[in-house]
Amino acid sequence: MQEQAREDATLKRVLLLALGHFINDIHASFLPAFVPTLVARLGISITQASFLSSVSGIINMTGQPMLGHLADRTTKTIPLLVGPILSAIGASLIPSSPTYGLAFIFVALWAIGSSTFHPQAQGSIGFIVPPGRLSFSLSIFSTGGILAAAISPLYAVGLYQTVGPKLMPMVTLIPVCAYAFFVLKFLPRIPKRLCGETDTPRAGIFAGIWSVVKITSPALIVATARDTVVQGVRFLLPLVVAAGGGSIADVGTTLFIISIARVGAPMAGGYIADRMNKGTLSCYSVIISTICLVPAALITGAPSLILYILGVSALEANIAATAAMAQEMAPYARSVASSLSMGFSWGMAELLVVPLGMVADFTNLTTALLVMAAVPLLALPSALKLKKAQSARQFLDTRT
Repeated sequence: MQEQAREDATLKRVLLLALGHFINDIHASFLPAFVPTLVARLGISITQASFLSSVSGIINMTGQPMLGHLADRTTKTIPLLVGPILSAIGASLIPSSPTYGLAFIFVALWAIGSSTFHPQAQGSIGFIVPPGRLSFSLSIFSTGGILAAAISPLYAVGLYQTVGPKLMPMVTLIPVCAYAFFVLKFLPRIPKRLCGETDTPRAGIFAGIWSVVKITSPALIVATARDTVVQGVRFLLPLVVAAGGGSIADVGTTLFIISIARVGAPMAGGYIADRMNKGTLSCYSVIISTICLVPAALITGAPSLILYILGVSALEANIAATAAMAQEMAPYARSVASSLSMGFSWGMAELLVVPLGMVADFTNLTTALLVMAAVPLLALPSALKLKKAQSARQFLDTRT
């Protein structure tokens, strides 16, 4: 009875964190959804629009590891409260940006909120669940974010068309404040004990982060390749739709279809990852995605959309595996490891959207999509390293 009660309490905490991921990331597609609007209204180029994404990338790359370092040293859940509030305010102000400069500020505010929430939220999963269920629990958490990203374009466009840009900030704060209440009531602190693991070594913030970077670098490279493709699809496909005469509603619908179709990928991948070599899953992920994405760039219509869904789903089936491997490599710094395998990688991917935008400006969108499709193969050597490391770890666990 007591064991069942503990399992129920653990599941409730995981679900609460997944709900927070949903509440925070439902604002994730506001920028890509409104890129065509900003390009048309502000008179900016695709390259200039891609720089907006790079602002978010820089903030995530620098902010998430540092905030993760601090999160590993506290049990208070303040980041879980503050992060979604900043995300909601920043994202909801993007479509009403009167100037290019203010658009940068609003994107930055959204990115700061996201950087505040993610490290502690994902790192906390490792402190809550036993090692044998880490990948699947992380997949539940990831699914909350992916489901939110799927709904986000329709949510953004729906708010824009119903309440208008002026009232969007007030409306978006309603679910965020409700979530803050639930966190204060049911998860005021994060337990910092896990299966006898040692406390975080008390290195300085930069030395501590760098030590985790060195340990987790193969997982970080695989995650960056994955996120570059996801960001590229989210940034380039709306422009393809707009170039073909599609409306803002068509842009939102396209993003929604791709996002909702891949919601189950992390759950399936997390279930498999707890039962096989996680590095092997990473290898399959990068190879299958490229096989799907190359022809997707060369054709149009429904067949192209289906191939994009399959390619992105193959990559996102690996989300929980890379996050779990990063946490296993640095169990004393789970928030930092999580911030690298999801936050830093996401930020780096947002920076890499800029050269994709340049390729689109100087050549065409098809060429940019083909360049993007080749990115996963660059991570194959790192995926093979993860496979080898996991095999050695499983061998040692068996001997033990």
